[in-house]
Amino acid sequence: MTSALIVGISTINSCSKVDDIIDNITIPVPFDIPVNIETEIPFAVATEYVKSPSIPLGLDLDKEIKERFEGNLTVKSAKLTSFSISQVSSVGGINLKAVSDAELWISAPGQEDKVIATVTNNTSETALSFTPDTTVELMNYLKSTQAAIYIKVKGPENKVDQMKIRINSSFKIQVGL
Repeated sequence: MTSALIVGISTINSCSKVDDIIDNITIPVPFDIPVNIETEIPFAVATEYVKSPSIPLGLDLDKEIKERFEGNLTVKSAKLTSFSISQVSSVGGINLKAVSDAELWISAPGQEDKVIATVTNNTSETALSFTPDTTVELMNYLKSTQAAIYIKVKGPENKVDQMKIRINSSFKIQVGL
């Protein structure tokens, strides 16, 4: 009877270890999902950070995974790998050099808004090239089809305009069983 009890306990213990191993299986090569958006936004810059309107990412992560892989895979990790904004046009003639610093924020229902990239000391007239924070995990944000981004910008003086911008970004996704 004691032997049967020991065998039963070791079997249960091994099964939980196998479950842990299965939970941690990931596909070794992550894949990138580019998200490119062209939109028109009210553009305001001030000496303190000014928040832009939210821009929906329009990303359906489950659909992207199903198009690339067979089986029931889930997202294990999601990170921002690149993000830039280029100016297409502006109504009042203001360019992106009016922005000295910027923060990129992500939001999703049930999640706390989080800074995921920054620009410091911008000198470009036509683009903002953000430096992503590669330590920020975005999995819970990107699982929502309602995920959105917004930027906070500041500059040396107050300016307001209407601007058409192009956003180029890429997210690195890891999936597993």
